[in-house]
Amino acid sequence: MTSRVPGDWYRWIPDQITAEDYRALPEDFCRTIEVIDGHIVKCESPSRMHNRVGRRLAAALEQARKPEPCLLVETDIDVRISDVPLNLRRPDVTVFRCLPGDRRLYATDAVLVVEIVSPESSFRTDTVEKKAAYAAAGIPVYLIVFLNQAGDEVELIEEHRLSEERYELGCGHTRRLSFDDPISVDISFEALTSL
Repeated sequence: MTSRVPGDWYRWIPDQITAEDYRALPEDFCRTIEVIDGHIVKCESPSRMHNRVGRRLAAALEQARKPEPCLLVETDIDVRISDVPLNLRRPDVTVFRCLPGDRRLYATDAVLVVEIVSPESSFRTDTVEKKAAYAAAGIPVYLIVFLNQAGDEVELIEEHRLSEERYELGCGHTRRLSFDDPISVDISFEALTSL
C-alpha cells in the first residue's frame, strides 16, 4: 500500500478509478474485484463446484501445454483490457504467452480465457458482456462453461473462436472438452466435477 492510501482506504476510492488508483489499492481487495470503464465491480465468491471445475480445467491445460510456444496457465488473475479508461477482468482460467518476471498481463498476451457461468448470477455477464470485451480485446479463444441449474455438473462448454473481431461458436462440447489449438486438451466433464 502506498502512503497515498489512508488506513481506511475504502473511503478513499473515487467513483471512477485510474490505473494509478488501482495500483494503490490493497492486493487482497484487488483479488475480489473487476474494473469496467474505471468503475469497480465486486465479484461474488464462487461455489465450490465452480472452483473445482476451474482448478481441474486449469490443471488439464497446464499438463497439456508444450514448451514451444511458451504458454502459461493461471486461475483468477488480472487481465488488463485497457489502461484508459481502466478495464480489467479476472477470467476463471487464462492461458497466456510467457511474460518476463511479473510483468502485467494484457489481453493481447492471452490466447484463451475461460469463464464458468454461475446460473444465478453471472449468465449475462459471461455470455454477453465478457464475450464482447474479450472479442474486442482480440483474445483468440473464449470458453464458456455452463453448469446445470443445480450447479453440480457441467452441462455444456461453448468454444468461441475469434473471427473478424467477433466470436463465432466453433463447437458446443457436451460430454468432453476436446480441441487442439492453442493447447491440445481432452478431458471428460465427469473428470471436471467428480469427487
